[in-house]
Amino acid sequence: ELREDQGEIEAAELHQLPRLIENKDIQGVFHVHSFYSDGTNSIKGIAEAAKRMGFFYIGLSDHSQSARYAGGLTLEKLRQQWEEVKQVNEEKGDGFHIFKGTETDILPDGSLDYDEATLEQFDFVIASVHSHFNMSLEEMTKRVIKALRNPYTTILGHPTGRLLLAREPYAIDMIRVIDEAARSGVVIELNAHPYRLDIDWRLCKYAKERGVKIAINPDTHDKEGLKDTYFGVGIARKGWLEPGDILNTMNLEEMKAFLRRRKSSK
Repeated sequence: ELREDQGEIEAAELHQLPRLIENKDIQGVFHVHSFYSDGTNSIKGIAEAAKRMGFFYIGLSDHSQSARYAGGLTLEKLRQQWEEVKQVNEEKGDGFHIFKGTETDILPDGSLDYDEATLEQFDFVIASVHSHFNMSLEEMTKRVIKALRNPYTTILGHPTGRLLLAREPYAIDMIRVIDEAARSGVVIELNAHPYRLDIDWRLCKYAKERGVKIAINPDTHDKEGLKDTYFGVGIARKGWLEPGDILNTMNLEEMKAFLRRRKSSK
C-alpha cells in the first residue's frame, strides 16, 4: 500500500516502516444512521449486527433538524431516540454500548445545527457540511474552521464532501483544516463509504504528523453498510496510519473515557 513515493524507501532503509492498521484493530464505529432519520434499520437491529461483526460499540449519529431532506431529528424525536438508546443499552449489558450522538449540519455561517443546551446532551457530535457546496475556498475553509472551534464538535465528517465519480470535492484548504483540528483536538473522519473515501489518503500522513486522530467510519444507512468500515481500513493503510492514529481502535472503556474527557474540557 505504501508504494507511492511518499518516503517508504527511506523508512525501509531505516527499518522504520509503520505497523499499518488492520481490520482486527477496529473496536467499534461512529457515523451510523437509523430509521430515525434516513437509515433503514432500527437501533437495536444495527447494534445486533455490529455486535455480530465483533464490534463493542457504535456511535449513533442521525441527521440534525435542518436536514429535512434526510429526516433530520427535531428535539421531540431526539428525546424519543435517547429513551430508546437507554433501553437498548440496558438490554445489551456491559459488553456493548451505543453512544448517543448526532451528525449535525455545519450551517453556512459555520455554526452547528442545534443549540448548546442540546449539543451538551450528546456523547459526541459529528459536524458535516451538507449544503452550500459552491462557496469560495476561503469562505468554505473559514466555515469549517469555525465549526472545529465549536467546543461541542468531536469529529469532522466527510471533510471535502466528495462523491467519487459523481461530485467533486468542494473548495477547501485541508491543510488549514487539519492544522485547526490539531489545535482544537477535533478528530477527522475517514469516511469509509465506497462513494466517499474521504479524507483522501494523501492527507492522512500529514494529519498523522500533526497528531490528529482519524476515525474510520462507515457512514452507514443500513446494517450491511457496517462492512464498509473495511474499505476505510484499506485507505488508512495507504495513508501510513497505525492503530494508535485511529480513534476507534480504542476499546470500550477507553472510548468512554475519551468522550468524557472531551465533554469535561468544554
